[in-house]
Amino acid sequence: MQIGKKNTDLVKAVSELKEMDYSRNPELKNLYQRLFNAREQFVELFEKNVKAVMQISSLDLTMQYETDKIDDISRRIETAAQVIFGSSPQNSSCADTSGNPHEALTNTIVDVSSEVKEVYNKIEMCQDELTAIKDLSDATIHVSREMQKDMDNLLEMINHMNEAIAGIDSISLQTNLLSLNASIEAARAGNAGRGFAVVADEIRRLAERTQQLNGSMGEFVKEIKNASQKSVSSATETIQSLGTMTDKIGNVWALNEENQNHVSQVNESMGSITAVSEEISSSMAEMENQLKYSTDFMCSVSQELRTAVEPVVEIEKILDDSVKQMGHMSEDSFFRLKNSEFVKHLKNAITAHKSWLNNLENMAKKRSIIPLQLDSSKCGFGHFYYAMTPAIPEIRPIWDALGLKHKKFHSYGEAVIAALNNEDYPTAEQTCAEAKEYSRELIADLEQMIRIAES
Repeated sequence: MQIGKKNTDLVKAVSELKEMDYSRNPELKNLYQRLFNAREQFVELFEKNVKAVMQISSLDLTMQYETDKIDDISRRIETAAQVIFGSSPQNSSCADTSGNPHEALTNTIVDVSSEVKEVYNKIEMCQDELTAIKDLSDATIHVSREMQKDMDNLLEMINHMNEAIAGIDSISLQTNLLSLNASIEAARAGNAGRGFAVVADEIRRLAERTQQLNGSMGEFVKEIKNASQKSVSSATETIQSLGTMTDKIGNVWALNEENQNHVSQVNESMGSITAVSEEISSSMAEMENQLKYSTDFMCSVSQELRTAVEPVVEIEKILDDSVKQMGHMSEDSFFRLKNSEFVKHLKNAITAHKSWLNNLENMAKKRSIIPLQLDSSKCGFGHFYYAMTPAIPEIRPIWDALGLKHKKFHSYGEAVIAALNNEDYPTAEQTCAEAKEYSRELIADLEQMIRIAES
């Protein structure tokens, strides 16, 4: 009976993998050793599976992040191409090239260059007209000066005529006096002097007639002189006005020549700009094609990455199910984790937790988003937490409360990323500080469970 009872105790000890003295029963000893080794392998496989599913989750997160990043870059390139070329790269190959703003700019520059040439030609024609007017003005001044000289000569001749009229008038006066004296002498002579008196009377009449004609001639010459003086004055004013006009025409001619030189330079510059613009337009067309190719290529890469992620997601699910299944198996006393093994997982969770928080702080500090696990069930602690239930009664209340706390902690990551996307950097830093403060409670819970397990 004692032997039977001992064997029963040994069999029970083997089922619970308790250390006993199995030397009296080699078969149970061998079975115990085999089961013990299997349990050790189970623990090792469980640990490896947890690490594997964590790495797969990290790989899935990174690939999803990079795929979204490629999609975002592709969209940015497409938007930039639409802004630059006036149409999206997808439609640029079949779109009317006249809708290209750069080509339209080139055509506008060509039109402006043509108009500048036309303006230059008109300025040149205007310059020729101004030159002809300037020459005509110079000739008019020359003729006016010659006319002024002729008018001066006329005035001089009029002055000579006045002198002659004065001489005639003097002679007429003397003749009149002479005829008067002759009449007096004829009267004294009586009948003998009647014939002489008739002659004297005729001479007097001739003198009077001469004086009358001489007076009319004097008035006529005076009017001619006045008219000549007015003509000389008008000619002088005309010469002065023509001189002023010639000077102004000269200034306009000089300005027009300067404008012609400037327009000529502009015309040359427009020619150079036209050539450069055509070259730029050609380069932009090539760039447009390159952007279209790059966008199509990145879209293709993004699609391929999404396709490549699908098996990774499936593998992650399989590994996660495997970890959960092994965690469920660990509830059996045969596969139950030792306290030291459980503590090891908790310490790894603390390390992963601090690493996640450090990444969050770097994001807020550098204002740059990096791949960060936001799903609390897929982080370093999440896979382990949702896979098993600890057997130590004192730990269970703390363990059960960790789920919601852990989920809330990861929500800080979502809030920080949202703030960074909105460029609200103060909110991102404030949220990160709150997450750091909140993490102390989580770490305290993990450390408390470690102390309980180690005791």
